[in-house]
Amino acid sequence: MKSLKIGFGLLVAVLIFLFVPLPYYITYPGEATTIEEFMTVEGGDKEPGELKMVTISQRRATPLWLVGSWFTPFTEASPASRYLYDGESEADYERRQELLMSSSQQAAIQYAYELADADVTVTFDGMYVSAPITGSLAANVLKPGDIITALDGQSFASRLDFIERVASFEAGDEVSVTLERDGREREVDTLIQPIDRSGDRVGLGIYEPLPVQDVRTDPDVSFELTNVGGPSAGLMFTLEIFDQLTPGDLTGGAVIAGTGTVDELGNVGPIGGAWQKIVAADEAGASVFFVPAGSNYDEAMESLDRLESDIEVVPVKTVEEAIDYLESMN
Repeated sequence: MKSLKIGFGLLVAVLIFLFVPLPYYITYPGEATTIEEFMTVEGGDKEPGELKMVTISQRRATPLWLVGSWFTPFTEASPASRYLYDGESEADYERRQELLMSSSQQAAIQYAYELADADVTVTFDGMYVSAPITGSLAANVLKPGDIITALDGQSFASRLDFIERVASFEAGDEVSVTLERDGREREVDTLIQPIDRSGDRVGLGIYEPLPVQDVRTDPDVSFELTNVGGPSAGLMFTLEIFDQLTPGDLTGGAVIAGTGTVDELGNVGPIGGAWQKIVAADEAGASVFFVPAGSNYDEAMESLDRLESDIEVVPVKTVEEAIDYLESMN
């Protein structure tokens, strides 16, 4: 009987070690994927060169994975709170990542078509509330999934217009928010709040408001990408769309990888995990790795020293800087 109890205890311990989730996520280099494999501009030119997006793989930690991360190069264990907002479930987090990916694709389409002088029309419907900040006044009246359509009765025409409208208020101002929730319109009142210690920057008290809009183009562009979330492929989406819309091969036949968010004005923004994504780019044989200028570039260069690779790391602030670099290569 004693040996049976010991054996059962060992079995339980093994199962816990293998399968019990911990409040941590493990991240490690993912894959570099050629964008033209899942994105097509109708009638667009597909050339020999490749533009690749790079990803980070992520999974919930178990004791086994947590211990393994301590000994695996370019692997990191981080508290779940680094990724999940207060009160946000894993399902809500996945939904937010899907929305960020969709928003990234829309911004890439909009800017690439404008840059290539192709037809694009954007119908703006409002701003999606990813989540109200826990403890903020907005948390009392706003919910994840709300779509804000007006402030003090005034609608806005774009994401930038919304940001400017919010910035026009001062901390403590009362504002009436018109929103759609579960298919019904309603109005709620809240106060504008400071979002930094100086009080100079103000907001509604919500995380990552995302534009809800319909982007129509001529020629059509389509994405068939699944199981990938987040906004960090925006730069590479934009380059691929522009390349298919315009004559010639932007890559000059080379394999080009990169990462970075993009907005509707072509600005490239910071992302997470540049130090891991460069590993995926190098393993895919890329000769160039575009990365947002600043801290992302610094961390990518630190990884480059460890990789002992000859991949060229190129910091960029705008889509045009990336295009200029590629054209100079050719």
